[in-house]
Amino acid sequence: MSRYKYIAIEGNIGAGKTTLAQLLAERNKTAFLPEQFDENPFLRDFYLDPDRYGFTVELSFLEERFRNVRHCLSTNERVTADYLWEKSLVFARVNLKGSELQLFERIYSVLASSIPVPDLVIYLHRSHETLHRQIKKRGRDFEKNISSAYLQKVGAGYQHFFSGERRMPVLWVNHELGPEALCSFVQGLMDKDWKPGMHLIQT
Repeated sequence: MSRYKYIAIEGNIGAGKTTLAQLLAERNKTAFLPEQFDENPFLRDFYLDPDRYGFTVELSFLEERFRNVRHCLSTNERVTADYLWEKSLVFARVNLKGSELQLFERIYSVLASSIPVPDLVIYLHRSHETLHRQIKKRGRDFEKNISSAYLQKVGAGYQHFFSGERRMPVLWVNHELGPEALCSFVQGLMDKDWKPGMHLIQT
């Protein structure tokens, strides 16, 4: 059993977060907390018209993630989540600007004090070629036009956010492993004590 009670798996779109989180939850007998992205009523519209629907999609995700994380952690179970609540801020800074971003950041700040930070974050870093292949493989029609430029902006947003992180350990894992091999590798990382901040890991 892992020494970490609350673990969050993060990564770019198509990085394999859900698969890894499910495998780790099964192996460590923890509760699995998935992101309910398909329940966001604005997501498809956002991919068609990002400027118009950016604020509504990000605010909807913020509320949904806040509610689900608070509920899951209130049970006092050990939790493996396939997302980090703070990703809302990362994506907002990619997708919003001006007064909409300022308003979002104010709302985020009000909620942030009520959300505990994970004991450990695993960030899956993969090449854009792999991300596109995974996105195509899972076949969500609204994701088919995601560009490499957008994936690059998201990845840079995560890197900037985590580079200043001092509250929790973040393991930035560069890999091209299959699911089972990645799970075993990450399980080994979880057996160690990590200090807060970002740690670069090469498989």
